[in-house]
Amino acid sequence: MHNLLSREYEITFSHVDNRGFARPSFLWTTMQDAATVHADELHIGRDDLHILWVLSRMKATLTRPLLPYERLRCETWCPGIRGACWYRCFAFYVGDEPVGQGQSMWVTLEPETHRILRPTAFPAAADYLHAARGDLFPPLPKLSCGNAQLHHIHDVRYSDLDINRHVNNARVVELLSDTLDLQSQPGFVSSLQVNYTAETTCGEQLALSRGMSDGAYYLRGEAGGSVRFEALASISPFPKEV
Repeated sequence: MHNLLSREYEITFSHVDNRGFARPSFLWTTMQDAATVHADELHIGRDDLHILWVLSRMKATLTRPLLPYERLRCETWCPGIRGACWYRCFAFYVGDEPVGQGQSMWVTLEPETHRILRPTAFPAAADYLHAARGDLFPPLPKLSCGNAQLHHIHDVRYSDLDINRHVNNARVVELLSDTLDLQSQPGFVSSLQVNYTAETTCGEQLALSRGMSDGAYYLRGEAGGSVRFEALASISPFPKEV
């Protein structure tokens, strides 16, 4: 049983923003891919279990921005299960240099009804637990803010969608980066947590809002009168050597 997956991802100019650093969405795409590959190795992928894997909450931290043509090594493993959520951890390296880490919580859905299927519904969950390593981290917290103001409206289109036919989790991070006005921020996103609360489909209008909470940026996407995702982002100064 493979209790750790390690994969390398090259940062090309298609991943780089106007300031010359990898966009936050690159890290989300990396984690999504590594998690998918590892789930397939553990025989708990979407085709093995005939389910949909859906990200519930994810958080990542970086010690520095990532540069063009660096090769990011992403290690991922399963620390365990709690309630309806399958937990997953990540560690990031450039060469031998540790540059960040991540935690995530996932749920499994029935493909037609999108009803949550708890891990106890699958005998394969035992294999997942058998492959577990390290400690089970505390649940990523709920997010809230009382001073968020509307930033812009986004019409959901084809380029936003994933195989589950709703806005992809990495695309959400790109929308959040727009809401941060990241193109003019005097620093990089050193910490980002995103809580995904409901699906958003093609044709809907997302209202993106921004506020401040304890020195960090609180971000929210709403459509049809309901919250679809929330986030908390910290911006840190660029290291002097960058």
